[in-house]
Amino acid sequence: MRLDSVRELKQQLLADVVAPITAVASGLRARAATVAAMDATALAGMRFAVGAKARDTVPDLQRSVALGVARHTAGYRLAIRVQRQALLASPLVERLVRQAKGEADVRLIGRIDKRARRRTPAASAVPWYRANTRPLLIGSSIGHVDVTAGTLGAFIKRGSRILMLSNNHVLANEDEAKIGDVVLQRAQYDGGRAPRDRVGTLAASVRLKTRGANFVDAALASIDAGLEHDPALLRSLVNGRDRKLAGPGRDFLDEGVTVYKTGRTTGATKGRVTAFDVDNVVVNYDMGNLRFDAQVEIEGTGNAPFSDGGDSGALIVDDDMLAVALLFAGGETGGSNGLGLTYANPIHRVLADTKATLLW
Repeated sequence: MRLDSVRELKQQLLADVVAPITAVASGLRARAATVAAMDATALAGMRFAVGAKARDTVPDLQRSVALGVARHTAGYRLAIRVQRQALLASPLVERLVRQAKGEADVRLIGRIDKRARRRTPAASAVPWYRANTRPLLIGSSIGHVDVTAGTLGAFIKRGSRILMLSNNHVLANEDEAKIGDVVLQRAQYDGGRAPRDRVGTLAASVRLKTRGANFVDAALASIDAGLEHDPALLRSLVNGRDRKLAGPGRDFLDEGVTVYKTGRTTGATKGRVTAFDVDNVVVNYDMGNLRFDAQVEIEGTGNAPFSDGGDSGALIVDDDMLAVALLFAGGETGGSNGLGLTYANPIHRVLADTKATLLW
């Protein structure tokens, strides 16, 4: 299919098939006409398991199916990303494949989590990205004083101010933080303590929405007076060698593009884009399940995942060292190597929503 044809089909299926079914599964009130128009087999095939718990703790938004765009021979096809094992062979997925006339890339991706959680590292010397870095560097451990750990993504300019970029859930604690709250580098989970490791304060954030679609998970922090920073150095990024950030990349990020990142948990990793324009990606946050649209999907290459908990906020660059996306979530299911998939916000949307320009 042509790219515009896949995008049109994706939007139609999201509105006509995915949205009504997930609304019913979530227990939301749906229009009688919409429900009546749905296939009885599709409704019967929905199985959204919910454990016994207080009703007000069940998330309104349920994980179901995300839709995006993937490469196919000389053109493109519909990327169908299934977030529940039980839905993989369901009438819902069968209908989506049928509507795409078989031109579909179906993958099980399981549950997607924000990436601020930390895996316990093996006992070894502390790598540079989990230690204090002075000057401040892209890829190093950072976080709000009450957050475990995330990653310093980049340095940006907003008006006359130079600020640090990372995720909302890293710097703004999922909208729980206040402007002026302390930001640590290294982060608290890596031994950072206030005031000793204070490097700045929360300056701004893009609020996370529990209703409707989110497009970015982003926040900005000021840099305390007297602290130096290097806006270009990408330390040990490619085959152990330093590289330099070359600026923002193009708006369009195609499947198959090779990408790199440095994060506070997995360090420098290499991957490739497996889908783009992915909508209805449901991500698990402390505040509940949140929907993200227009996201980039990435898998790791070789025998390692592209990211893990704690890599949230990492800047993703292409072969030309151009910034293409901001990492925010991932899971442990899917990918060619079976080690999970990573999800990221396109960098141009991040810069637009934070009203900032990238420094390099």
